[in-house]
Amino acid sequence: MTAKVTLQPSGHSYTVEPDETVLEAALRSGLNLNYHCSNGTCGECRARLLEGTIHEIQHHDYVLSTTEKAQGQVLLCRARIIDDIVVEASEAGSIADIPVQELTTQVSSVENPQQDITVLTLRTPRSQTLRFLAGQHVTINIPGLSPRNKSIASCPCNGMFLQIHQRQIEGDSFSDYLFNQVRPREKIKVEGPFGGFVLDETSQRPIIFLAFDTGFSSIKSLIEHAVSLDIPQAITLYWVMPYKRAHYLENYCYSWQDALDNFSYIPVCAMASEETKDDLNQAQNALVQAASRVTDDHPDLSGFDVYITGPQAAMQVARHWLLAHGLIEQQLFIDQIRRF
Repeated sequence: MTAKVTLQPSGHSYTVEPDETVLEAALRSGLNLNYHCSNGTCGECRARLLEGTIHEIQHHDYVLSTTEKAQGQVLLCRARIIDDIVVEASEAGSIADIPVQELTTQVSSVENPQQDITVLTLRTPRSQTLRFLAGQHVTINIPGLSPRNKSIASCPCNGMFLQIHQRQIEGDSFSDYLFNQVRPREKIKVEGPFGGFVLDETSQRPIIFLAFDTGFSSIKSLIEHAVSLDIPQAITLYWVMPYKRAHYLENYCYSWQDALDNFSYIPVCAMASEETKDDLNQAQNALVQAASRVTDDHPDLSGFDVYITGPQAAMQVARHWLLAHGLIEQQLFIDQIRRF
């Protein structure tokens, strides 16, 4: 039997399954509650019980003071309920509410969905998960290499596991390390989160995501977050690849389309032209072709929110195209991550 939690002062509400803690259910529902470790060590998820009864409090190392107990404070990461409750809890309302964190992660897995793509999964320490908003990125620090900014491809609903996508790039030391040297259980330092490429949760407009190549990683996080929120508006993903590159997680995109009534996936395979002599020109050509596909399908973009990823110069070309077809500047969200 599920129970309902209502948060104050936001008024947000969500359901909790019998096998979940109050915090786990909130994160699964896409809510940005304040927390840090999620296992009862740090006390950051303290909240005040206003109405109802906590069914079970699991063991925790953090010691609530006598005053905190008298105020009705509990740790949401250790609390289970069977009846409805109302709690006063802190929620992140913007990127300004998410602190920059430094932690040492451990390589959980290294997978290759196709030969020239690596999906790296990092596990955070038991005592320190990474709190971030969907669409943000981190700086990865590996000894002997220059720091590298990478988008987090996973959902904030589980900050213990951070997924990173990397395409193999000839002559790039970071790419070479992830493809040929990184090993399971290796320690990797991470700093973040950074960036304002996040979902506008106040908007009710239909959403278009336009992802270029491995720029799909931040879009993936945004879509998973939108699914957690169970937003009602239509979502369309256009994922463009330059000539001869495959969509490396295409089956995952089709699984969204099969499972969700309001989601559509449109793969775009950009054709090369004689003018595309280098990677930047290929990216510009690909994004313009994808933007053209968007405007063919939606001639008037004034009623949409559009989120776009790709090389900065290429995105500016696509931006001009989309704005020329009615998209309002304030409804265009561009991933500003500096990748190198």
